[in-house]
Order: sequence, then structure tokens, then C-alpha cells
Amino acid sequence: MSDPSMTTTIQGNARHTDGFQPDASAVTTIADLRSRFGDAPFLALGQTALWDEPTKATLRKILDSLWPDARLIAAAHDTDYFAKLPGHPPAREHGKYAIVSHDDARTRGLWSAAGEMSRLFGSEDVPTCALLESEGGVSLHRALAGADDPSSLLSELTSAWGWTGIIYTHWDRKISRDVPLADIALALADQTAWALDGSADLLSGARAQAARGLGNRLRHGLVAYAEAHPGASLTDLYRDLYPRMYELLMGAPASNLETSSTTQLLRLNRDTANRPRFGVVELFLNPITRRIALDAYNLAVGGSDIYTLDRFGDGAIPFDLVIPGRGRGTLCIPGDGKIYVDTPQPIILCDEGCDFSSVEKLADLVERELGSECALVGKAVTLLPMLAAEYIIVFHESASGYSDRTNAMMAHFARRHIVVPELKPILRLKYGAWDALEAVPDMGSETDPANSLRLPEFLAQAFGRETIPIREFGACWRCAVEKETERLARLAVLCSPRDLLNHLAVGDPTGVWAAKAKAYDSAGVQLMRIRDEAQAIQGRVYTFYDQIRAEKATLDRLERAKGDDFRARIQPLRDRIAASKDPGEIETLTGRIAEFLADRATLFDFDIVARRSQVRYSLAYVRDLKEKRLTLERGAVATAARATLREIEAEAEIKKARLVRNALQTVRGLPHTNFRPSAWWLPLVDPTGSWFRRIAETAELRLEPLTPPA
Repeated sequence: MSDPSMTTTIQGNARHTDGFQPDASAVTTIADLRSRFGDAPFLALGQTALWDEPTKATLRKILDSLWPDARLIAAAHDTDYFAKLPGHPPAREHGKYAIVSHDDARTRGLWSAAGEMSRLFGSEDVPTCALLESEGGVSLHRALAGADDPSSLLSELTSAWGWTGIIYTHWDRKISRDVPLADIALALADQTAWALDGSADLLSGARAQAARGLGNRLRHGLVAYAEAHPGASLTDLYRDLYPRMYELLMGAPASNLETSSTTQLLRLNRDTANRPRFGVVELFLNPITRRIALDAYNLAVGGSDIYTLDRFGDGAIPFDLVIPGRGRGTLCIPGDGKIYVDTPQPIILCDEGCDFSSVEKLADLVERELGSECALVGKAVTLLPMLAAEYIIVFHESASGYSDRTNAMMAHFARRHIVVPELKPILRLKYGAWDALEAVPDMGSETDPANSLRLPEFLAQAFGRETIPIREFGACWRCAVEKETERLARLAVLCSPRDLLNHLAVGDPTGVWAAKAKAYDSAGVQLMRIRDEAQAIQGRVYTFYDQIRAEKATLDRLERAKGDDFRARIQPLRDRIAASKDPGEIETLTGRIAEFLADRATLFDFDIVARRSQVRYSLAYVRDLKEKRLTLERGAVATAARATLREIEAEAEIKKARLVRNALQTVRGLPHTNFRPSAWWLPLVDPTGSWFRRIAETAELRLEPLTPPA
């Protein structure tokens, strides 16, 4: 059983069972839970009341039909650090907090959970650079090369449509529970206005008017709460909003609904230490089981993006102590008789020789040293077994991807015959939010604009139109996803700019891309003509080079023959002159040398000089030809043609990138939001509650065990 002091109960008088028919899976699953865990409350754990978490009012409606006495606790998961973004400058408009979008450029690596909102159809599905290139064959290098501002273009291409998150911009880190509402209220109000007004813009007529009225009430209610509770925290606001959101969806105050937070549910002190939620902690504290427990955790998270315990310091165990006003830090038991808390300012909980071999002793120590308001929170896979020891945890179908790792850890305990607390299974809710739009009634006549949705760019591309009747959207959205999946496959193989241009021209009724394709071909033909002329000139260059090589080869032969002649006729005579002492002989030999030199000029020198002159002339002509070719290739006509090619290629690649981005947002975003719609979308689009009712009727329930079969 849960501790009554940990929750706030909202007594409602809702009656939602008239004609309500839950899905068969809901009937079977709730009956199973009721027979096995009749005393266990349901725990709906989320980090914000302004996103998808309150949609779990569908479960309350199902329980009202099948198990009216079942308790449901809507709890704010407020023990995580509030979102930060390294390198982000301090906020100006909203004090310590800033509203940011999520992309794969300026806000890459952003993680936000306690302050996020999505417009109607929006989701935090980032079309990353890797997805653009791998799924759609986009050449980002080519696209960005033609952009005036590559950074802005990359941010645009990779931005998650219709989603914003709030980040804390100061140097220190702050846990969500420690966020004063007064500090963040302005940012929340502006973010809410952005989301609600942007969503109302997608509606028309009376429906848009009603949506704006609802948006104003939600926004004014948030501001009014902040003004009426100047000392409240962000958690206090969310706990106030949860029952209001449930009532908004269900049409009446919800019965058997309680609110809480993880700082309350996991508070560790002398009064709470013996509760089942801390049973798994005992395995990591008890010296007999500690080594096995540490191995089980490390094996379970191995191969994932979750850190093994060695990354947290010597003696770390997979639990964080959350200390009001001082942050949270990993508990470390290094074996020196002390226990350390790795908070921003590290804490030593006790002197050497302290006994903390059990939860009770740890709780006594924590309360004595730090007070009774601290919470002990499991890391990643240990949080679930803490909560599942007492609660039936309720998750959306795609939420919390760590549950299989928890199962692996519990299986390791079972293999080592370690007794663990009995864990309730996770209850998974699978919605068909977009499918359920078929239940939304018309306002006025069927042709009234109020019965249509104005589609954002990515959905207008998917559906081939800018507006669509609401019910038709529900019937056609899966076909739109298939269509965009096929589009991605087609675009991925269009690597040639000419193929891409032809593809864009086919689907362009304006003829703009056909004109660009024609201009691209014309510029290409012009460059080919220039290339042909340049190649003709280069051919003449090659011819002259052949002639020059031939002349140089002849020159080499003449030079060798001249040398041979010198050695045969001149050198012997010079040798005799050097050895002779007879003046008459020397004179005779000198005359013969003069005759031979005159003969050599005729035989060799005149030809050599002529051929050298020809080589110089040919080289000069080659230089002229090369200059003419370069002038042709680099001239104004060629430069303009190449600029045209680059410009059109970049424009086509940017267009392709936008098509791929839109397709990715449809292919990934629509199935995601089908499972996890923002709760306030439902009354915004359909004030009658029919959309919510159909989602609740068609919601599929399944159990996910956290412990292996016996």
C-alpha cells in the first residue's frame, strides 16, 4: 500500500460508464490485475502536465467502467535535473530560463522533459543530418554550399516541427523539484501561448474560436496559480494541473485520483525506510548481496547508452540521493567505512566506521545528517523495481525504453537465487489517437470550414493539400505515412542533379522546376560547347608538343653526330698540335682544322640553329594556345554557366532536403503522436469529448512483466 501522506487525493464524482465499451484487451488486462493485485494503486508518472502525460485519463475512464474503486496516482517525476544546453547564452526574455526548439545544429544534444510542449501534430522527432542523408539521399554539402546562411539552413532542415522545450541557462544545475514557479512562470506562459495559439491556427471557424477560448483559459489558469502561490515550485503547478487536465478530458472531476511526485514517493527517512519500494536498495547495501547486485546492474546496462557504475566513481551504487536545495548525487560506498554523495559539492555522510548495511540504517543516517526530506532515486533500471514493488506503473506504449534492461537485471538476481521483492507488471497503454478522429462530430454542416484542419507544411505535402476534413484525416493518415515512405525511397536514389530536376519538374504544376531544368541543360550544353572548343585547342597543343618532341629528338641526334665528328676529325689534330714542335706542321694542322670547322658548320650548325629556333617558336605558340584555352574556360560565359549549374544544383538539393525533411516528420512524427498525443489537443480540437472517448474505447492495454517467469 502507498503512504497516504505521500499523495493528495482529489475526490471526484465522475460518472463515465454510460455506453462506454472498453477494448477487449482492456477488459482482460484489468481483470487480471484486479485478481492478482487488488490493493495496488496505479501510478502514472510523468515530468510535465503540459504534454502527453495527462492523456492517461483514458485509463481512469477505463477503470471507472471496469474497476471503479481502483486508485490512480498522477505523479510528477521531479527528481531529474532540469534541462540545460551547454553553450547556450543566458536567457534575456525569461530570466533564468529560455524557450528553444530542437534541431541537429544549434541545439544538438538537447534533452528536455520537465518543460516541453508540442503544437497540434508536433513532436520531438528531429530529422537529423544522418537521417536526411541515409533515408533520403540528401547531399547536405551541396545544399549548404549554395546557402547564404548555411547555419540557419541546417537548423531549419533539421528542426523538430511544432516542439519547444524550456532550458535552464545559468551555470549551476537545478533539480526540477527545486525550480521556483515564480522564476519559470513567464517562460511557461509564453510557451503555452506559442503552442496553443499555433494549434488554434490549424483550426477554422467556430472550432478555432473555441480552441482560442480554451487556450486562454489554460494560459490564464497557469498565470493565476503562479500569482496566487508565489512560493510554489514547478512541481506544485504540475500537481495542480493534473486533476484539471483529467477533468478537461473527462468532462467531470475524476474519481479516485491522487497526485504526488517522486520526491514524495521516494522520500527516505526513518518512517519510510521499511516500505517495499526500498527493497531493491537493500540488495545493493547488504554486504552479502552487494557484489551480485552490482554485477547484475552492470550486466543489464552493458551495451546500451546507460553508464555502468564505474563511470560514477569508486564504490558507486545505482541510486542517487536527492537533497533539497543541494541537488542530487550518486551514493558511493568505496569501502573505507564512509559513504559519499557525489553532489555538485560532494558530501561525506558519516565518519569512518559508520554502519549503512541496510536501508533502515542508511535512512537513519540520512535523516540525522541531511533531514527527513531527502529522496532516494534509482538510476535507469533500478527506478522501475523501486516503484513496481508497490505500484502498477502506467506507461504509454513507446515510453521508457529501459524496462527490458530492468527485466535483465531481475533475471540475473533470479539466476543467482537472490530473493527480490515481488514486482507488479508495467501497464502499457497503446492509443490510436489519429484513428479515433473519425468520432469527432461536425460543427454545423459537413462543409463548414470548422470541420477541416489546416495542415502544416509537412502534412500538406503528405496529404497533397492544405486543408482536410477532420474525420478524413483520421481515415487517411496511415496512407499518408506510406506515401511519404515511398517518397523517401524515390528521393534516395536521385543522386544525379539532372535526374533530381526532372523529378521535381514532373510534380511541379507551376513550371518553375521545368524552367530550371531547361536552364540547367542549357548551361550544361554551353559548357560542353566550351569544353569541345577547349579540347580542340588542347589537341593543337598536343600536336605542337609532338612536333617539339620530334625536333628535340633530331637535335639530340645532331648534337651526338657533331660530337662524334669532333672526336673523329678535330680532336686528333689538336692532340698532334699539342705534341708537335715543328712550326710548319703546326701551321698545316691548324689550316686543316679551320677547313673541318667550316665543313662542320655546313653539316651541323646551321641545322641545329634552325631546329632550336623552331622549338622556341613552337613553345611560344603553345603558350599562346594555352592562354587562349584558359581564357575560354575561365571566361565570363563559362563562369556564368558554371554558376548557373551550381546555383540550380543547390536549389534542387535544398528542395530535396525539404521534401525529405517533411517526409521524415510525417513518417516518424505521426506514428509517434498517434501513440502519445498531447493531452490538451483533444479538447482543443473536439470540445464535445468524443475524440477522447473514442481513444479511451479503443485503447489497447497489455502487461509487461519486470521479473522473469518462475
